[in-house]
Amino acid sequence: MTKPRVDNRTDFVVFPHVLMDKDGEKLVTMVKATFECDTIQGGTLEVAPKKRRRGIRLKDFPWGEPDKTTIAYPADVCIRKPATDVIFVTRAHAPDGVPVPSFDAYAQVGPLRKAIKVYGLRVWMEDGSGLSGARPVKEIEVRYEHAWGGFDDSDPDKIAEEPRNPKGKGIASNPKSLTDQQGPQIEDPAAPIHSWRTRPPPAGLGPIGRHWEPRRKYAGTYDAQWKEKRAPLPPADFDDRFNQCASPELIADPPLRTGEEVKLLNLVKGGGPTLFTLPRVALEIEFRPRDAEPQVFRPHLDTVLIDLMGFVPQQPIAVEMVWRSSIRAPRYVDQAQVVVREVKA
Repeated sequence: MTKPRVDNRTDFVVFPHVLMDKDGEKLVTMVKATFECDTIQGGTLEVAPKKRRRGIRLKDFPWGEPDKTTIAYPADVCIRKPATDVIFVTRAHAPDGVPVPSFDAYAQVGPLRKAIKVYGLRVWMEDGSGLSGARPVKEIEVRYEHAWGGFDDSDPDKIAEEPRNPKGKGIASNPKSLTDQQGPQIEDPAAPIHSWRTRPPPAGLGPIGRHWEPRRKYAGTYDAQWKEKRAPLPPADFDDRFNQCASPELIADPPLRTGEEVKLLNLVKGGGPTLFTLPRVALEIEFRPRDAEPQVFRPHLDTVLIDLMGFVPQQPIAVEMVWRSSIRAPRYVDQAQVVVREVKA
């Protein structure tokens, strides 16, 4: 695909791309900064070395087998996000690394806070009337497969779905089928599960699927009229909130400003608290089309992904921060220039 020239005056990754908007093609520039911290307890985040700076993801990456597991790392590509997504890729760890039947964990970023309660393996009692006691657990991946939800089409006349988390555990067309089946291990502590009749909000800290609620209701109407009159443009009723992929409680509107304090509990190896602060960063993205006046934008921070999986030795905390701006795609994209620079936050 044709790309503009890029003048990148930052230590971040810059990715210009042409995408289809409701009123035609847009030239979108996405900027991703990668920061790292070298202690489990937290501390100062520093810009990652060049070899570890993360690029723009063009697709969702699941925890395991595609279509069978939920999203771990979401795609970055879209035209706009009106708010800030805060996403965690993490395991929950028992305090002091000692297995226990249950423990609490939470994440707080600026004004946003979400808590979860983690249980060891437990099963549904007869007819889904309740859940057994939990076995001790040391750690668990915080993914929606372990939370309340599910999809059951075993009876075509009585399909059951939890649209907020169709990959979870507990939904059944017939509660008798739940007997002795594995139950949810991650709950919302404010909405404990008492039986199959309980309908708590899904508990998780990661991204939600594109076809899940509430994203589903913002996707727009893809019907025969759209196919005949608008395709390949998005539907006229497409809402940019579809692009917000964080758990609903972890979407900041108004957007985060950078510099927010991050407080975590039992989300790093060994358990316990972790504290750090998001770097203060502000950017300008300038578009210079060949035959038009330059346009300068100061975009808001629209994505924060906090990766606590510790894939890089001695770097247990990695933070991605993403900004983006767009203009109507110029006729000669390859003759345009995009300039990205840091400004005072």
